[in-house]
Amino acid sequence: MLRLGLIGCGKVATMFHLKAIREVEEISLVAVSDIDAERMEEVRRASGAKRGYLNYLEMLEDPEVQGVVVCTPPRLHREMVLNTVEGGKHVLCEKPLARTREGCFEIKRASEERGVVVLPVHNYLFTPALSSARSLIRQGSIGRINLLRMRFENSLGTYRPRTDFRLREPFGIIEDLLPHVLSISQWIVGGVEEIADLRVWRKKYPVPDNASLKFTLKDDIPLEATLSWTKLIPTFRVEVWGEGGRMELDLMRSPHSFKLVSEERETKIRLGGGLREYLDLVRLRHPSFRNQYLHFLKVIKGEAEPVISLEEEAEIVRTIGEVVSILPDKYS
Repeated sequence: MLRLGLIGCGKVATMFHLKAIREVEEISLVAVSDIDAERMEEVRRASGAKRGYLNYLEMLEDPEVQGVVVCTPPRLHREMVLNTVEGGKHVLCEKPLARTREGCFEIKRASEERGVVVLPVHNYLFTPALSSARSLIRQGSIGRINLLRMRFENSLGTYRPRTDFRLREPFGIIEDLLPHVLSISQWIVGGVEEIADLRVWRKKYPVPDNASLKFTLKDDIPLEATLSWTKLIPTFRVEVWGEGGRMELDLMRSPHSFKLVSEERETKIRLGGGLREYLDLVRLRHPSFRNQYLHFLKVIKGEAEPVISLEEEAEIVRTIGEVVSILPDKYS
């Protein structure tokens, strides 16, 4: 049994992480921490955790806690992860792991010295449809890849986060949603070699809440991405175009199915789901979070290698930093 402590009792923890932890028999939540006493106690009771802490450093001294889930704003990730690693505990940290490439490598060195596992949360990589599509792509089902296209849209207002940290940062949507896009492109093709185009705009919020980006990936493969916080119906569409066809996925709304399209025909590939998929969608229970925790457990046991290494996370963070650095000249 892996006994976890949780740092940060905000919306991402209560909406996704707590549900996923309950679904994995070999994992239990024994402690929670948050600087807001009322929120901390609310989550402690709802989760069944034995203890609650206002100071996460005190939780790190809890001998029953073997691993820690970090669900705080990104500006706190590096320090919290390093302190957790120094305490000899494994870490699953919400994206991004740090705000600089150097911060990621600092965490990597510390985790190797202490012999603990550190994984960034890139939950969509563990969506059944994406895993199956990637396997088919590697088998040559669409030929050589020549384009990736992604569209991530949601409604920040409907999400109703507990705090407004996203609106306090001048780069807004970039740090929040771009990691999802970059983790998938990294997993399917490889890292970003060049930022080809960038446009951001403000539609509803005081910071960039929509963006259009183009990148050049490994082997000169283009990546086109659009991001939005202001769409009513959430979606995460991924298209992988190849010389012999394309894959079409909606990781958010159809995690158990996707389309394989060629000149001759269009095939809907279903991996189960059915009524359960519909009910999970209604209950906001995405299978990728549970699968992420199962993967975390396997990596700790030595039964699997990380899907995204800390070196790859460092490259994702580098790209985000480069995008942020040129934002002031890109408002429209």
